[in-house]
Amino acid sequence: MLFGKRTRTLVAPVTLSALSAVALIGVAAGPSQAAARPGWADTSSLSVRVHALDSGAGQRYATVILTNKTHKTVRTQGYVGLQLLDSHGKDVTTHVVRDRGQAKLITLKPGQSAYTRLHWGAVAGAGEPTKAEKNPTRLEVTPPDSYHHLNTAWKLGEVLQKGRIDITPLAKGTGPRY
Repeated sequence: MLFGKRTRTLVAPVTLSALSAVALIGVAAGPSQAAARPGWADTSSLSVRVHALDSGAGQRYATVILTNKTHKTVRTQGYVGLQLLDSHGKDVTTHVVRDRGQAKLITLKPGQSAYTRLHWGAVAGAGEPTKAEKNPTRLEVTPPDSYHHLNTAWKLGEVLQKGRIDITPLAKGTGPRY
């Protein structure tokens, strides 16, 4: 009986410890925050369009708008990649310069959008021809952390000053309308 008592005495703490461990493992192994977070936005979940904004003397502005086209919520954050193309699909000199804005995590429900503001020069820079070598007709947009791109029409004319386009990090919404 002495052995039986020890077993009972030892079993109780072991059982409680085992139950505690199972409870802790269950909490850690259950649905985690990562599993509950929406997936990352990519080209299969987004559509793209360009919206021209008012221009200034030799300055041009537009927004590139990414819209969640799925029935699920997605996330994105950061800067898009851009590449201008001519009517034959050949690259047009494009030099994207990121501003120093703070990139924030954006959650997009179905139908919601995020935008980046573009700024470029329409006047030739020093030593540059007054007309671009190639006139862009298409724009490739690569969402943050993606290897694939979306295509949209570019009807905003030449990008001079060696193809420099200044961009902002993505922000929620469709951006300014003018």
